[in-house]
Amino acid sequence: MVNLDKAIEEEILAIVEKYQKENTKLLNYLITDDEITFFSSIANGSQITAEDLQKVADILKGSFEGMEIVNQEYRFKFKMGI
Repeated sequence: MVNLDKAIEEEILAIVEKYQKENTKLLNYLITDDEITFFSSIANGSQITAEDLQKVADILKGSFEGMEIVNQEYRFKFKMGI
């Protein structure tokens, strides 16, 4: 299993944590090749704005590929350049 660098995780979490309920502070993701998918429970948060999704893409030096709702969670997909 591949993980992001801790500093990058913290940068991304600083952006997305405002969309999560208090005291949740989770960053769940899966990296497959050059694609990363972030998972956020609908019950524990809300959908992230396009502006903040672009900030995450910039941190990943990549692009936002799309969002879908599957099994009561948001899934945000990015193509990574790092």
